[in-house]
Amino acid sequence: MYGIDGIKAVIEFGFNLASRIKDITAEDSAGGKKVTIIEIVGSLSLLKNIPEIIRVIPELQQEYFDLDDTEVSELKAYFADRFNLSNDKAEAAIEAAWGIVLAIGKEIDILEK
Repeated sequence: MYGIDGIKAVIEFGFNLASRIKDITAEDSAGGKKVTIIEIVGSLSLLKNIPEIIRVIPELQQEYFDLDDTEVSELKAYFADRFNLSNDKAEAAIEAAWGIVLAIGKEIDILEK
């Protein structure tokens, strides 16, 4: 899980984790706002990926600093495709912030060279 695909995998994991948390804490979930043991057990397949995500972060950090313009555009589009809010203004603001995060990596790379 290296390169831009690794970054996409971490983004996907984040979206899946956020979705799972939203689902198990919803009013209409099995335990309502309280999380049940069954919901936790149902989340284990997702949670078991956390050690691998932590393990590859250093490699992905280096990839983040080495993104070229094409990769930045691809990651922006990937994030925008996966990210959806009912509030379009908030969605646009968060997507713009993601673009800033990607630009910061490039700036750090420039300053370190």
